[in-house]
Amino acid sequence: MKRFAVSVPATSANLGPGFDTIGLALDLRIRADVRVLDAGSEPAWEFSGPEAPTHGGLRDEMLRAMRTLYASVGQTPPPLAIAVENPIPLGRGLGGSAAGAALGLAIAAALRDPEPAIEELTRTITVLEGHPDNGVPAIVGGIVVAVSEGEDVVYARFDAPAELRAQVVVPDFSMPTREARAILPDAYPRRDAVYNVGHAALLAAALASGQVDLLRTAMRDRLHQPFRASFVPGLPEMLALDTPGLLGVALSGAGPSVIALVRPGCDAGEHMQAIFAKHGVASRVLDLAISAGGIVREG
Repeated sequence: MKRFAVSVPATSANLGPGFDTIGLALDLRIRADVRVLDAGSEPAWEFSGPEAPTHGGLRDEMLRAMRTLYASVGQTPPPLAIAVENPIPLGRGLGGSAAGAALGLAIAAALRDPEPAIEELTRTITVLEGHPDNGVPAIVGGIVVAVSEGEDVVYARFDAPAELRAQVVVPDFSMPTREARAILPDAYPRRDAVYNVGHAALLAAALASGQVDLLRTAMRDRLHQPFRASFVPGLPEMLALDTPGLLGVALSGAGPSVIALVRPGCDAGEHMQAIFAKHGVASRVLDLAISAGGIVREG
């Protein structure tokens, strides 16, 4: 009987202007212990951890990904016993959906014959998610700048600057991505589009080159954060925050969590937590490294 474990990281996407394009992996990992059962056995699922889901959404994401990867070679998954431990807040802008899909792909990749290449995994998760900014860093780790080019996904992946950490403030309410996207306009003035193109390019260059002092300017955005601010109490105050060691602040993905990129020892997370509290919102702070690893397999 084959037994193994796999894990994938939480992610934060957009980072301000990099809408649907730029994301990074966080050192907060969902893990699955997997046993292959005898043919004809009933599949078994178990969820635990501080963010164990109370509904079937995470399991559905995993199953959809597994079945998609097997279907691409005309196969179906074997019966499995899967025990999932999840610390990633769901519906909070930390790539919970992408992590579920990536975990399902990781399980299928460990079992499918032939084993898929990394290009198949990144392409499949982009199709499943609809955009590559969360899914690709969940697969490959690090910081990723990615675009969809027809049926292909073209991306640059690089390690984070050594001094860079993330402080994520997670409020006590969720914001489904579908609702967060519905808020956005269908068209933008040219000046705002040009503003974001320039800032996204600067953001990618700053992260890739390690020029982290550019992040304060590079993480500014006009395409999504101004529209989502009305649903995230205190967001404008957080975006304007200035404290020693703070490099830049952005809505994490579609929100409502807010991410600060910081130097070690910065207390930006506490300041952002206080801003949420001032608006009557309870929250918690996650102080996280940028994860160099995406899919990690044990056994």
